[in-house]
Parts: sequence; C-alpha cells; structure tokens
Amino acid sequence: MHKTSIIASTIVALLGAGSTAAYAQCTLPNQLVAGDVADATKVTANFSALANCADDQAPAGPANAIQYNAGDGSLDGAPLADGQTLIGSTGNPPEAGTLTAGPGIAITNGPGSIAVTATGSGTGSSVDWLNKAAVVKPMASAFTMQTTTTPPPGAAVTETARGMLLSVSSAPDNRAVMAEVPLPAGNWQATMLAVYTGPASAFVVPTITVRDSVLNRAISFSVGGNGGGYRFDYTRSSGGIGLNSHAGDVQVTDAGFSTPSEPAWVRLARNGASLTWSFSRDGENFTPVYTVSAADYLTNLSTIGPAMIFYQPTHPGWNAGYHVLSWNLASI
Repeated sequence: MHKTSIIASTIVALLGAGSTAAYAQCTLPNQLVAGDVADATKVTANFSALANCADDQAPAGPANAIQYNAGDGSLDGAPLADGQTLIGSTGNPPEAGTLTAGPGIAITNGPGSIAVTATGSGTGSSVDWLNKAAVVKPMASAFTMQTTTTPPPGAAVTETARGMLLSVSSAPDNRAVMAEVPLPAGNWQATMLAVYTGPASAFVVPTITVRDSVLNRAISFSVGGNGGGYRFDYTRSSGGIGLNSHAGDVQVTDAGFSTPSEPAWVRLARNGASLTWSFSRDGENFTPVYTVSAADYLTNLSTIGPAMIFYQPTHPGWNAGYHVLSWNLASI
C-alpha cells in the first residue's frame, strides 16, 4: 500500500489523537494538544510518520498470503498453493513447500488439505507377501481353551486387534495350552497364519493340533527346534485330555521353512482316510510335508486348533505367545 493512498484514511486517526486501534502502536513525532496552533510543518511530519508506520503494518504479499516478521519491523507474505505449508529455514525466511512421501506412503494435496496414506509394505514395491486378501481374522470367543492336567502358568486365550493370542507366563516341562473348535464330519481343511514368540527347543513347538476327545489323544504338526536349527515335527501325545505326555514323533529337516518366530501359513487337510500337513510363505502355494493316516494314532477326530506344547524346554522360565493372525476351517 502506498503512502499517498492511506493519508486520507488516516486523517481521522491523527485528528482523533491516535484513537484508531489499527495504528495504536504508531508514534507521532509531534504531539498536538487542545488549544495548540497547528503548525503545517509539524502536521506534515506527523502525516509522514503515520503513513510510514501504516505501510510497515499493512498486509504484505498477494491476497491470502501468510504473514511473517521480515526482521526489520515490517511484515512480509508467503503465498501457499494447494497442499503447501510453511517450512522453517534456520536464519532465513520460512519457505513454502510440500511434504515428500517416503517408501510405502502416498501424499495427496488439495485445497486446504494434505492426505497421507500407506500404500503397502513400505519397501517401495507394495508387495503383499503374506497374502492379506486370504486373512480370516479369528475370534477368540469361538474357541475353547484346553490345557494339560496341570496348566502352564498364566495360560490364556485372548482376543487381540489382529487376531487371537495363546499365551503363558512360563513354560515348564510337560505343559501345553490349546484353543480348539469342533471338527466337521467328512473332509475338511484348516488354514492358519500365525507367529510364535518364546523358547524353541527340540520338543517345544507351536502347532496345529487335532484331538481325540474320546480316547484323550492328540496329534500335532509343527516347526520346532533342532539344535541350532529347525525341523518339521509330527508329534503324538496322550494323558489328561491328550496333551500331557509326549508319545513319539516323526521329524523332517529342511531349510525351506522359516523359523517359527516368523509369520507363516500352515494347512492341515483331511481327504478321505489321510491327513496332509503343508506350509506356505505366501499363503497361495502350499508344499506338503506330512501325509499320514487319519487313523494313525486317533480314532475320533474331535477338535482342532492352534496349540503350544512344552516338552523338555531348555528355557522353562520364559514366557511364550502364539499369535494367530488368520484361521479358516471349512468342509471340502
């Protein structure tokens, strides 16, 4: 705003002894009080001072610009386009700029808005390596918790934001916890995505377990410890409701499977007289490891579900958790 353009609008403020709020902080070099004779030189000096002060306080920059202190007592303005924000620069005026999206993030700018969204895995390629579309979140309320005759300390099956958690506060020898549902008649298929956190040794295994509730026996398919490595294990157990004691197992070693502490898919299916256990890293392509007779150790296939079995643990004082992220049991 030019000085000449504001003089007319400020005469009232000057004659009113500076009562207008907009210019209340302006200082006039010559103070006129009632009864003084107005000297043209003093009045002109006051007009000039007031015009300079008003120029310093007038909005700077184009319409809708953000104002900031330019450092010399005056204001400056920074106009912002859609999605822009003021970004500080040490020792320099702030600058208009936009947010930059990192891997797995998308930023959409609009009038008065900035939308930040996740696009995938965060690797930049948005690879859905766990097959999110296949996930069926389990509800803990649909399962019944079972344990050995003496339960593991703190044994619990609880709902989580991502699924269902089997947990214990410690893992003494010959203890187990299971979350089970009834098996349908005929052929069926159970598919699970889960991750285990806890001790892992030769006979400490997170499993998918089938129980005979009449003869109180169970069979379990899992990945367990094998010295410094890992192994597949088909385990038989009995006593109590079928989980108390180890009754033999069949081991297979192969480096093709990850550790049980990494999320992985497993599938157990009944097809006629056989049970087949397979694994998958992507939730689509499953590799069979065990095919056994459905009557190999059990007479009645009563229930099925995830379990944690602790036989001969090397770290019995550790807590453990088996987080089931997906569970689907269906007749086939």
